[in-house]
Amino acid sequence: MNRMHRILALILITTTPVVAMAQSSADYNPFTDNSRLEKQLMDDISKRFQEDQLSVNGKNKKYILEMYKERYETIKKKFDEKEVITNQEVNQYLKQLTDEIINPNRGKIPGNIRIQFSRTHWPNASSMGEGTILFNIGLFTRLQNESQAAFVIAHELAHYCLSHSNNSIRQYVETVNSEDFQRQLKEIRSSAYGQNTAVEKLALKLSFRSRRHSREFEQAADSMALELLKSTSYDVREALSTLALLDSVDKDKYQCQLKLEQTFNFPEYPFKKKWLASSSLTFTDTKEEAAKKKVLEDSLKTHPDCQRRIQFLQAKVTQYYSPVSKKFVVSETQFNKLKNDFDYESLNYEYESKDVSSCLYHSLQMLQFNKSNPYLMAMVGKCLNRIYTAQMNHELGKITDLPNPAFDDEYNYLLRLLQNVRLTELSALSYYFLKQNQETGKSSEEFVAALIQSKENFEKPDEKKQWIDYYHKQFQNRKYNF
Repeated sequence: MNRMHRILALILITTTPVVAMAQSSADYNPFTDNSRLEKQLMDDISKRFQEDQLSVNGKNKKYILEMYKERYETIKKKFDEKEVITNQEVNQYLKQLTDEIINPNRGKIPGNIRIQFSRTHWPNASSMGEGTILFNIGLFTRLQNESQAAFVIAHELAHYCLSHSNNSIRQYVETVNSEDFQRQLKEIRSSAYGQNTAVEKLALKLSFRSRRHSREFEQAADSMALELLKSTSYDVREALSTLALLDSVDKDKYQCQLKLEQTFNFPEYPFKKKWLASSSLTFTDTKEEAAKKKVLEDSLKTHPDCQRRIQFLQAKVTQYYSPVSKKFVVSETQFNKLKNDFDYESLNYEYESKDVSSCLYHSLQMLQFNKSNPYLMAMVGKCLNRIYTAQMNHELGKITDLPNPAFDDEYNYLLRLLQNVRLTELSALSYYFLKQNQETGKSSEEFVAALIQSKENFEKPDEKKQWIDYYHKQFQNRKYNF
């Protein structure tokens, strides 16, 4: 998991939850992607990249081409890593949602637009600038109705129509190649001391300048999005509720205390306070440092100036609102189903992407709201088992984060525990956690598989054999071999 705000020169674009988790079946089946659609999308993206290359001219052509190439490679990587959802059913719903916006606005929106869901849990959406728009499922799960989703899509369409991404690239290239910027770089290189600090300050200055342009773009995209929505059946008032939601969306959806001391406390194996010992991992800021951090957080917020943006749209929303508009146009049932499924899809993606500490964190959070969910229990066990294997192979850093002051306190507590527990203690945590919940979890194939692995790690061969026999009798289409 990487919850830190990154300053990327590549794409300078946009990019009190109501928690309700439906009861799910014993296991969650991840979406199956459509390889044919995936190939078609990548062919279209490659074709557009070639067209963009031919369209660039001017004195900064070389640098703009480099940025376009980086953008293309970034998008390609998302497909290669299976971040982009190409499932037929999911894409059909998203297409219907999008068509409700595009069809009545044909003259305003260019063709060859690719709007896809991303499996990323981070609550955002982004127009890549060349026709690809990614709608993170982590944002979709926060929304309350289709009109809000429509505003998000219209907002990203507006970014594309107004060429905001390409303008940001051009502005960035012009800035870093300007005489003033190059002079400052030359002065830093020639200085005897503090080069790293000076470069960081210069980069931060550039990021703030870019953010100022970005905030202007956000307001313009909001305005055009409203113009697009007024021609649809969607309720334009939900543009304001979406912005209000985005104002606090940087916090986790299932924001809560993990209660690690309770979750991993068992009669046969009590929780050890030393697992949360801070040692050198404590992060304390002076008042001055805390104030600076707050300014930085506000400046790099994923969705900036939401209250100001709400005020800017208020009059137009009142003017454009129609009493016959609807919060749902395509399917309220499908909307709610995807909201529920996406929570589990993002968990599965984190696990498969080797973002295991983040997956464990979000699984534990969700368990606080649905304590008897077998799949969530299974995912906690799977994560602990995988962390055990990584620690045994001295590869823990490949799948877990280190504590960091930029992370939430609760996540740092979990990371601290993972850094402090010894190998045998880690196997014990998985074993006793799953054993404690085995009556509830035994209907889940994922749970039983994790339970068997935990018995292997904790060296319980007789129990392992017993549960392998149970697994073979209980599950017909077996995923695992033991």
